[in-house]
Amino acid sequence: MPNLARLTAWARDHSVPVISSACAHHPGDPEFQVYGPHCLVGTPGQKKIPETLLPRRLVVFNRPIALPELRRFEQIILEKERLDVFTNPNTEAVLARYGGRLEIVLYGVVTEICVAYATRGLLARGHRVRVVRDAVRHLDWRQAEAFLQEVAAQGGELVTTDAIVGPGEVRVPAA
Repeated sequence: MPNLARLTAWARDHSVPVISSACAHHPGDPEFQVYGPHCLVGTPGQKKIPETLLPRRLVVFNRPIALPELRRFEQIILEKERLDVFTNPNTEAVLARYGGRLEIVLYGVVTEICVAYATRGLLARGHRVRVVRDAVRHLDWRQAEAFLQEVAAQGGELVTTDAIVGPGEVRVPAA
């Protein structure tokens, strides 16, 4: 969690927009048959941890919406009901608002599941993706390592928190 805090604070301090995803499940979601109930809408388990939140944020629900001016926000949180953030019908439009080929620094959970889906989707769309090895967490380390090898083979980059923010003290962003 300290590395999540460092990365999020660095983005805030350098005016780098943070585009996050958050599971937003409802009772009976098909995904529960594989991963069990998790991240139920409106429960504490659905909330993002403070280390990954910025004060000026917009939650983009998992239905088509008219997007406001996104640059007013430090953080955009894309809710999703499936593993892949690109199942939110607004994801493509959110990314397009920030330009063509983006440089993405990706961190969070779960390495071999949601991080993998996001990374694959971003790489397939031509974005430059750097996965922060010491700021992701896995459920199955073998699958996670296989995914990280895939990232490198597909043109993504594996980096550390220090490579992004430089060495320094941990600062938790104000939520």
